[in-house]
Amino acid sequence: MNPLHNENGVPRPLEALGISEMEERTYRALLANRMATADDIANLISLPLQQAQQLLDSVEIKGLATHSPERPPRYIAAPPELAVEALASRRQADIERARLTIPELKEQAGNSTGPTQREQIVEVITNRAALGQILMQLHQTLQTEAFGFQRAPMLTDARQEAMRPGIRIRSISDTSYLDLPGAVESLRLVTAMGEEARIFPTLPVKMFVADRRIGVIPLNAADPNGPILLVRPCALLDALCALFDIIWERATPIGFSRSGELEMGTASPRMSEAAEQLIPLLAAGLNDKAIAHEAGISDTTLTRRVSELMKRFDARTRFQLGWSAALEAFPRSLTNGNADVSTIDKP
Repeated sequence: MNPLHNENGVPRPLEALGISEMEERTYRALLANRMATADDIANLISLPLQQAQQLLDSVEIKGLATHSPERPPRYIAAPPELAVEALASRRQADIERARLTIPELKEQAGNSTGPTQREQIVEVITNRAALGQILMQLHQTLQTEAFGFQRAPMLTDARQEAMRPGIRIRSISDTSYLDLPGAVESLRLVTAMGEEARIFPTLPVKMFVADRRIGVIPLNAADPNGPILLVRPCALLDALCALFDIIWERATPIGFSRSGELEMGTASPRMSEAAEQLIPLLAAGLNDKAIAHEAGISDTTLTRRVSELMKRFDARTRFQLGWSAALEAFPRSLTNGNADVSTIDKP
């Protein structure tokens, strides 16, 4: 295998340090021969003497080699653990200096747009290259989670390159996505890397949300080249996150067998686990304020989850909800006409 090239077009590792392919070949030739003149290098890598001398001067400037005072000079490769580490440290320092300019650049951008429009809540993106760059940056700066809906046609072919520890990735695909060529294989690859994937019959939109702080949504789900909405924190983004959470609870988990075949799990019940946990609190006779406090949720979330429970049991009142939940838990005891009610504890 040629050490200068990687498969699938992956850049050479030393390329990230500003070392060209020919400079790397020169450095490797010096490492293999311990000491060499410009004539030696020209012969080793099949280059004219003048070009070989230029390459040697270049690698010496970058700290990859030194030369002796004799004539003609002999070049010696610097130890990799010293030379490469020094270049990497300098490059890291350059990156950190660049990051320090971010606040200044943001302030300058804010001043140019006026105090009331420093950051648009919703931005329309029409350039596909810009979209690809945005998605790449979102993947690279993820802090906790990312999730989205996948429908045909695809918004972009870009997927996260690798899963990082502590980052949760979830996707919901519909049947139109599964019909795309290579879609099942793509799901197999990402689930092998740690992504959680589920299937839902039909999805209302396509979207990608990063850390619940930025969302990317096509204006026309059927047009892969149409304009894209970039949504920053606002009520619209909150609604999209809530929509994903609701559909995630109802979607069917998928996995793959050892042979690589797609396997469908059991669809989640209509009632979420979070809503089901409210039943003991309701049965205890607590009021809504106490239940919300015990469950660690807001009044609005409590109302939504109680409504979900009532839909699950097809109940119109809380009394019906309690009775239906009890029937499900103790069907024989409550439907036995000969039950001895005297055994029920009395106050």
